[in-house]
Amino acid sequence: MPSIHRRCVPSKVQWLEQISMKNGFKPGVYEKYGLYMGNWEHDTKQGKGKKSYKNKTVYEGDWVANKRHGFGVLMKKVDDHFVYIYEGQWINNRFAKGKWYEDGGIYDGSFSTTGSRIKCGYGTMRWNDGAVYRGQWRNNEYNGRGKHVEANGNVYDGQWRNGLKHGEGVYVFKDKGQLMEGVWIDGELKISTIKYVDEPDSIRTHYMMPEISKSDEKSILEAYEFTKSEMLENL
Repeated sequence: MPSIHRRCVPSKVQWLEQISMKNGFKPGVYEKYGLYMGNWEHDTKQGKGKKSYKNKTVYEGDWVANKRHGFGVLMKKVDDHFVYIYEGQWINNRFAKGKWYEDGGIYDGSFSTTGSRIKCGYGTMRWNDGAVYRGQWRNNEYNGRGKHVEANGNVYDGQWRNGLKHGEGVYVFKDKGQLMEGVWIDGELKISTIKYVDEPDSIRTHYMMPEISKSDEKSILEAYEFTKSEMLENL
């Protein structure tokens, strides 16, 4: 008796589901939080697309499995024009690496992909008043090695922890022409030496002292290096 091969024919319900799925480019699909215009794959936003949200923000860029993933730009409508909020790489709907336009300035760098808009890793923050920080971040705070140029031109280049100077660093007083090398603990200066930029051989301690001789300078530097090394070991 010849075998009977039966083809798997989709039911009417399955057929209707298949033909009703969104695939390819759709000029406009209303969803819960706004209007999406872009590419679909089996009812899922996939590829290039633009979504206008009810809160007046607009995302335009890459989508993967209904999530903002890849390169994209997030904008917000203000009056009759759009202003940038973020442009760069996204991972699972979160900022990953790019430019974040804040009210006080622009951050350009990496973000934590486990939190919402959390600066983490290496990045540069430029404030509207001219101040700049370039270095390591963790939980939106300076953490690790970084250089902070203040609005008045003074510069700190060194170690940070939880947003505070912590560890070895150098602070330059622009108006005084002084360079201070020292050790900070939780934002407080513990020990330092000060050099005058135009007189590099002139060295003073952090505290006011009478004028010292060249032989005294050597002793001060030796004591400073010894004390500094002990402090850094105990951080």
